[in-house]
Amino acid sequence: MKITAALFSLSSLILSTGCAGPIGPPLGLGPGWDELAAVAIFGLIAALAYRSIRKLLRTHRQATNAASPLDIVRERYARGEINHDEYERMKQHLS
Repeated sequence: MKITAALFSLSSLILSTGCAGPIGPPLGLGPGWDELAAVAIFGLIAALAYRSIRKLLRTHRQATNAASPLDIVRERYARGEINHDEYERMKQHLS
């Protein structure tokens, strides 16, 4: 939702500065300022992408670290990867 709002704000900013599209005139800010505005806009887009990817990776890393070793042993037993004797031995070892 926040990304959508940011992209909407960015597109509104571009339209309000006079950009008519790929075949229209540049932003119309004057010599040198058009390039600076383009770099700033692309920098903003890159920063938003970097932040989103970093947040996704952090969330994924936290989710994988959430399971305790005993939970992993229980899951393996439930999936049938280990038998009851192995489960009890591992559970005893981890407790």
